[in-house]
Amino acid sequence: MKKLRHQNFLFAIAWLSGLALFVTAPGAAASEWIEPIKGEITDQFGTRGGKHKGLDIAAPEGEAVAAAADGTVSKSYQSDSYGQVIFIKHDNGYETVYAHLSKRLKKEKERVKKGEQIGIIGNTGISTGTHLHFEMHYGSWTEDKRYAINPLTVFREEAFRQNSVHVHQNAGTMSGAVTVQKGDTLWKISRDSGISIEEIMRINGLKHSNLKAGQTLRLHADESKTGTYVVQKGDTLHRIAEKMGVTVQHLIEWNDLKGKQIYPRQLLEIRENS
Repeated sequence: MKKLRHQNFLFAIAWLSGLALFVTAPGAAASEWIEPIKGEITDQFGTRGGKHKGLDIAAPEGEAVAAAADGTVSKSYQSDSYGQVIFIKHDNGYETVYAHLSKRLKKEKERVKKGEQIGIIGNTGISTGTHLHFEMHYGSWTEDKRYAINPLTVFREEAFRQNSVHVHQNAGTMSGAVTVQKGDTLWKISRDSGISIEEIMRINGLKHSNLKAGQTLRLHADESKTGTYVVQKGDTLHRIAEKMGVTVQHLIEWNDLKGKQIYPRQLLEIRENS
């Protein structure tokens, strides 16, 4: 009898260990995934008292949203909370959610490839600004989101950041602006934009190569401040208007803004103030 109890005990330990492995197994290598969009993470997994089961990623209006891995669209519909939303069941056993889209480009049961565009970022459903709400579930999505995992256990936070310099093409001439990030140098901005250090210094009237985070550098040869401004964390329309020598009303009109709300990494068109 003792031997039988001992065997049952060992069996229970083995079963529980197997269950633990099943629950915690990653199921897919990081290399199988691609970030669905480049932007600024504005809300993390587990906030709002643990009820926020995904990442909120702010990016400019009109940016494409991509499938994070190969799979099949399991749902594509308009939700009261998620807004325009797409669910994808992946070949590696996961299911991902892409919410608050302005437009869905895939229908239920369609096959998608990793990196293939499935929609356009938006502000639909219960949302306070243009962003992608992105969820990952180890298994199928459930209403209580019991299988939700933090996407940052698969992705590095840096993977979502947009590293490229944004330039604006206008009337056949290259014009634009870049806002200096922490750690930026004139050499890096010159390399990314293809404009020489000397030219950047000349255009902006720089006497030395020292830069400050938040500083705006023009990348075009004409003296007007036309181009694109990349919104930084903490920016307001009033602050940007002062920095660029324009009015708040002009910024609203040029960018078809419906109010004064802006978000990090948003691109604002700057025109000559006539």
